[in-house]
Amino acid sequence: MKIKIAFILLVLFILFFMGEQFSESSQSKRTDKIMFEEIGQFNDGGIAVTVLVLKNLAYVCEFDNGLEILNISNPANIVKLAQIENTEQARGIEIFGNIAYVACNVNGLKLFDISDPSQPKFLGEYGDRDGDPHQFMANGKIGYLTEWHGGFDVIDISDPQKPFRLSQYKKDGMLAFSVDIVGSLAFVTGYKAGLKILNIYDAKNPTLIGEFNNGGETNALQVKDGKAYVCDKLQGLEIMDVSDPADPHLLSTYKDEGSTVGVQIVDNLAFLINWELGLEVVDISDPAHPIKIGSFFDGGRPNGIQIVNDIIFVADGSDGLEIIRFSKTSSEK
Repeated sequence: MKIKIAFILLVLFILFFMGEQFSESSQSKRTDKIMFEEIGQFNDGGIAVTVLVLKNLAYVCEFDNGLEILNISNPANIVKLAQIENTEQARGIEIFGNIAYVACNVNGLKLFDISDPSQPKFLGEYGDRDGDPHQFMANGKIGYLTEWHGGFDVIDISDPQKPFRLSQYKKDGMLAFSVDIVGSLAFVTGYKAGLKILNIYDAKNPTLIGEFNNGGETNALQVKDGKAYVCDKLQGLEIMDVSDPADPHLLSTYKDEGSTVGVQIVDNLAFLINWELGLEVVDISDPAHPIKIGSFFDGGRPNGIQIVNDIIFVADGSDGLEIIRFSKTSSEK
């Protein structure tokens, strides 16, 4: 009997040891750290909240001054090309072809010809809105707009001088915040209404096919490879499996102090914007166990992010636009 007990204990010890070794081995593959180097900054006194970068130009939404267009070909010497009038409280920017779509909380959605980025020309505006525009995405002749207090609008933008509403989804008290379009699906964050997944195949009749609400305050999001990365001001980054859009479910949550308000996914990394902590980088190679591997903060109140290759562009509130290079270092043996 004693021999049997000793044998069982030995087996349990071996299994425990192997588990520990496997855990350490798995962890060793995730010991990369992210290093940062600020290589440029532009601050003209505005409050930068969103940034979009195309080639050598940065389109920065300043909440107080509106949209500005910057030449960033030399990050150490950024040149301002234009500041567009009547775009105060700009929150969202989309470029499609030679047209800039600027979503302004008070002034609505406005369209500009930016063929000459130093001299933008007003084309038209969207007048059918019910609330305050926040984010806009374009896809051919169709546009998608989230409106705070106004729901989710599908817009005909075939004539940039006269965009008009095709349909609207506005239910459950949804304060539409951000949107990501994947095929015929629209993933919309609705603040306290959580994540809504809409079928937009029929542009005139968007229908709800799935939703997830964990009781927080959802804002920015990105959908990639069957997963939704949803920022929640109260609960952090929520990673969801949305491969079946009718049944989204939570895989994990990454929570730090502060408010998570921005995300961009690059390979197996989630770059997060946190109002109080700045830029955070989380390894999501195992989406069920996200791990923080880097951070960068030098003040301001960051809100928007875009990453191009190894360069991070951050709309950093009163600190303006910050340009940061990142690199990986590994301690794996």
